[in-house]
Amino acid sequence: MNKGDLIIIPTDTVYGLAAKLYDEEALKKIFEIKGREQSKQIPILCHDMTDLIDIVKLDQVSLFLMKQFWPGPISFVFNTTEKFHQLTGEKTIAARIPNHPKALEIIKKYGVLRVTSLNKSGEPPLSDINEIKDQFGSMIDEIYEQTEVQSHVSSTVVDLTVKPLKILRQGTITDESIKNALNTLQSYNDCK
Repeated sequence: MNKGDLIIIPTDTVYGLAAKLYDEEALKKIFEIKGREQSKQIPILCHDMTDLIDIVKLDQVSLFLMKQFWPGPISFVFNTTEKFHQLTGEKTIAARIPNHPKALEIIKKYGVLRVTSLNKSGEPPLSDINEIKDQFGSMIDEIYEQTEVQSHVSSTVVDLTVKPLKILRQGTITDESIKNALNTLQSYNDCK
């Protein structure tokens, strides 16, 4: 990927419109393509948890939940590190590791990616590859087609910047699963 390049990648949820993490030119194009307000952040997809070390602040709860649910269809909103905040102006960021071999291969190749669902802002995400090519093909540098079955449901989004944590969007991972995981952590801490 060169500066300003955008790609379309498959994930374990919906197709994603992706740019390199610090590519402002490409990020600007994403906002234009989606018709999205620049105040709305673009989440990131990582290859593994070590990708986040310089990006977000981690604690016992966030590390536990990441280990429980990643790779998978759940995004966590974190407070960012001072270094990342200085580079981007963002105090929080949503991140996840997709459970999808092709997506992970692409992220490993290009590094952490900014990825958002493939749709115009306010419309449902597109899943038909021909429709995607018709609507977005001329604006994209490469399209990686889906071979595995996708869920077509966007990821669950959990805000870890507040206590207690808050579920911002319900996806395939339920609030009950998250509560059960937190209860397990609490039980473990109580036994220490």
